[in-house]
Amino acid sequence: MNILLARETANMGWKLDEIDQEILEILREDARTPNEKIGKKVGLSEPAARRRVNNLLSRGIIRRFTIDVAQSGGVTSVVFLATSPDVEAGKLIKLLCKEEGVNSVWEISGEMDVALILSAPDMESFNRRVDEMRAMSGVKKTQTNIVMKKWQ
Repeated sequence: MNILLARETANMGWKLDEIDQEILEILREDARTPNEKIGKKVGLSEPAARRRVNNLLSRGIIRRFTIDVAQSGGVTSVVFLATSPDVEAGKLIKLLCKEEGVNSVWEISGEMDVALILSAPDMESFNRRVDEMRAMSGVKKTQTNIVMKKWQ
């Protein structure tokens, strides 16, 4: 299991202390880590660790817990999108997050503006999903890289 962290929290003025950072790192490794074990690793009691995790959730720093499921015979890729200058990236990213098969989305710097992980059960479904993204308003270019082998 993994956790998804809110990108927007960096702009909300909340400071994460060293213990919060350690808790996030533990949950990145295994989002199912019990609060008792988290507490032992960071020097807190189970109730204190639980309060910290709940606080990270309520502040929106942790948005959700996810499961990384291995695909058998499916297609996984990293897709990069360049957007038109007049497109508000946040709106497009919110739409992309709702698309079937989209696992993670990042706003990035460089020639491309958005990177995402796209999975599909077969190549036909994969091509359809990429075509749907290309047809989205504001998407001017895509670059698709098929994952050959996942190492970690």
